[in-house]
Amino acid sequence: MPYGAVFALAAAMAFAATLVVRSCAQRAGVVDRPDGFRKTQEQGVPLLGGIGVFVAFCGSILIVRALAQAPQLNHFMATRDVRLVFAGAAVVMLLGVLDDVWGLRARWRLLGMLLVSIGMYAAGFRITAVSNPFGPAIQLGWLAPVVTVFWFLGCMNAINLMDGLDGLAAGVAFFASGTVLLAGMALGNAPASLMAAALAGACVGFLVLNFHPASIYLGDCGSLLLGFLLACVGLRGAQKSQMVVALLIPLIALGLPIMDTSLAILRRWLKAVPFFCSDRQHIHHKLLEMGLSYRAAVIVMYGACLILAEIALLMTATNSRQAAALLLVLGLLTYLAVRTIGRHEYAMLKEKVGGYVERRHRRMEVRAAANVASASMRNARSVQDLWTALTGVAKTMGLDGMDLALADTPAGGSGDGGGMSGRAEHRRGDRDGRHFHWRNGPNGQTRDDILWTAVFPMQVNGSWLGRLWVHKATNGRPLEGDVPDTLQLLTKAVALNTYRLDHAESTGSTLSRTPH
Repeated sequence: MPYGAVFALAAAMAFAATLVVRSCAQRAGVVDRPDGFRKTQEQGVPLLGGIGVFVAFCGSILIVRALAQAPQLNHFMATRDVRLVFAGAAVVMLLGVLDDVWGLRARWRLLGMLLVSIGMYAAGFRITAVSNPFGPAIQLGWLAPVVTVFWFLGCMNAINLMDGLDGLAAGVAFFASGTVLLAGMALGNAPASLMAAALAGACVGFLVLNFHPASIYLGDCGSLLLGFLLACVGLRGAQKSQMVVALLIPLIALGLPIMDTSLAILRRWLKAVPFFCSDRQHIHHKLLEMGLSYRAAVIVMYGACLILAEIALLMTATNSRQAAALLLVLGLLTYLAVRTIGRHEYAMLKEKVGGYVERRHRRMEVRAAANVASASMRNARSVQDLWTALTGVAKTMGLDGMDLALADTPAGGSGDGGGMSGRAEHRRGDRDGRHFHWRNGPNGQTRDDILWTAVFPMQVNGSWLGRLWVHKATNGRPLEGDVPDTLQLLTKAVALNTYRLDHAESTGSTLSRTPH
C-alpha cells in the first residue's frame, strides 16, 4: 500500500493549499484579532487554515487512487466509506467556515455537529461494542447510537478546545493519526491506514505554517475538521480490526485532548457556567503559567502525546493480561497528571462533594431535631414549654434570633390582633407576658441589613394566635433550602399546641395531648 506516497503528497498539498488560503483570508479580512485575554498574538492572524487541510486530505487520497495499482486501495475507494468521510468532512468544514467568518452562536454550531454525528451513525459509522481487555467485548445494543454520537461530538470538541497555542491542535492530531496509521499497518487495516496517512501528512504540511509564530490558524473550520476526521479514522480502524482492544488505540492516542476536555467540562460545571464559555484554564494555559514559553509548552504536550502513542501501539502486540497492565499504568499516569495539572479542578470537586455531604448531614440533623421538637410540643403543659422546645431546635438550625408574639386573649378571636401589637417588642429578658425573645450569641446583635428575616403568622380554626419572627445572618451566603420548610412545620406545631393550651385554659378543662 502506498502509505508513504499518500503522506508525502498530503503534506505537500497542505503546504501549498494553506499558502493560498492564507493569502485569500488576509485579503478578505477573515483574521483572528488579539483581545488581550485568550488571543495574545501581536497582530491579526488569518483563519480558515482548515480548508488547506481538507484539500490535502481529500486530494491526496484521490490522486493516489488514480495513479496507484493497489487492489486493496481500489477496493476501499469503490466502497462508499470514503465518500461518506469526504461528505461529512465537507459539511463540518463549511460549518466551521460559517463560524469563522460570521460567528455562529454556540447552540447552532452544536446542532450542526450533532446532525453530522447522527448522519454518520445512520450511514454505518457505528460503535456497537466497547473493548474489554479482561474478556469479550461489551455489546452496547440500544446504547450504540448514543455512544457513537458522543464519540463524534467528543472528538470534534476535544480538538477544538486544544486549539489554543500555535501548532498544538495540528500537532496533537498528527500524533493521534500517526498512531492509528502504525497500528493499522500492523493489523493489516488498509482503510484506516490510508485515511490516517492522508490526515497525518496534511497536519505536517499545515504545521510548517502554523508552528509558533503562526502565520495562519486552523480556525473552527480546521479544529472541528481534524476532530471529525480523527473520529472517522479511529472508528473505522476499530471496526475493521479483530482486536478486542481496537477501540482503545485511538482512545488512548487522543488521551491528552480527552483529558483537557474532561477537565474543562468538570471545571465549568463546578463553576455553573456554560460549557462553551471560554477561559484560560486549559492544560496549555497552565503550562504557560508555570513559566514555560509557547514553544516549550507545545513541545511538552507533544511529548505527552508521544508517550500515549507508544502505549497505544504496545496494545497491538499484547495479550489480555498485558493490555490490562498497560491500562493500569495509563490510569496511574492519568491520575498523576490530573493531580498536577488539574489540581484546581480537583480542589473544587473535593470542596463541592464535601459541601454536599455536609449539607446533607446538616439537613438530616435539622429534620431530626424538628421532629423531636414537634413531638415534645404535643406533650407541653405551658407556652413556656413550647418556647423551650422551639429555641432548642433553633440552635440546631443555626438561627441567630427569634421573637414570638402571642395574642393577649387566649384563643383570641379572628382578625389581626386580639390585643397583640403588630410587631414583637424587643425587651430585656427571655419572656415578657406573652412575648418571647431569644438571641443566639453575638450574631443576635448583627445589623438588620445583613440578616435574613421571615415572619410566620399563626392561625388555627379562624382564631388568630400570633406571629413568629425568625432572624438568620447569611452574610451573602445562600440560605439552606430546607430552612423555610422546617420553620413552617415548627410554626404549625406551635400554633396547634398554643391553641390547645389556650382552649384548655379558657374552658378550665384538663390538658390533653395534641393529636398527630
